[in-house]
Amino acid sequence: MYSIVIPHKNTSKLLERLLSSIPWTLHPQVIVVDDHSTEGVYKEVVKLSKLYHFLLYRSNGISAGGARNVGLQHATGKWILFADSDDYYMPQADEMIRSHENDNADIVFFNAHSTYSDTGERAYRDKQIKELIERYKKNNCDDNVMKCLYTNSWGKMIRHELIQKNNISFEDVISGNDAHFSICTGLASHKISVDEREMYCITVRSHSITSTLDKEHHESSGQARLRVNKLLRENGYGKYQLSVLYYIGMARIYGWKYMLHALKESCKGGNRPWVEAHKLLHPTILKREHYKTS
Repeated sequence: MYSIVIPHKNTSKLLERLLSSIPWTLHPQVIVVDDHSTEGVYKEVVKLSKLYHFLLYRSNGISAGGARNVGLQHATGKWILFADSDDYYMPQADEMIRSHENDNADIVFFNAHSTYSDTGERAYRDKQIKELIERYKKNNCDDNVMKCLYTNSWGKMIRHELIQKNNISFEDVISGNDAHFSICTGLASHKISVDEREMYCITVRSHSITSTLDKEHHESSGQARLRVNKLLRENGYGKYQLSVLYYIGMARIYGWKYMLHALKESCKGGNRPWVEAHKLLHPTILKREHYKTS
């Protein structure tokens, strides 16, 4: 009934935490795709595969997106779920997922929780999801809010047939690889469900892609957003374009020349760089835990 696809790279201890949180009572097909871990770490993952009895493959791509594509090639479940190896499922995830087993929706969106990986204290990465669900409710349950703006692959159940029928895959880029996939599945869906319960926990940790700032990853993530906006415009959903303020604002770290590059890129082809500009007045708009590497 369920396939859970997990890309993994050099986080075997955290992967074990995720595996222990998986709702095994659902008897899911669990697929771990190793994304070029060191040989020592990979051997630890092999040991985990014998303990938890999951399918293990190695990626031939360059990113977590490529790894997820490998996982999709081997998935057989009616429903596909994605998880990152440094995150984990909430205690009642089995009940939440099972309640939608026979749902006639193409995608079921869940709420999320967020913690700091090392301490377990509350973190900030679920804020965007919670704001999105509130916006969905305030807009009289406008499905397009979730379809066009929920850019993460985790925290949802996607009907496998939807992915196969529309030949949807992940971009194999170093950052932002799941945005295009998420919006493609959203636009292809005919019916969705939204569950306000917290099914999945997103963590914040040092050295992860989302918390490590370097110019290459920042550019990759920004360009991924611009491609999503182009996709939305081409399909008549231009009013739901993603904000690119973060791409422009954080570019300043790498100098004014690069910031001007980000601004120029964001003004091309009908992008709206002023979307959510009011948030710039909020003192925490760009205040996140980051670990700059270059």
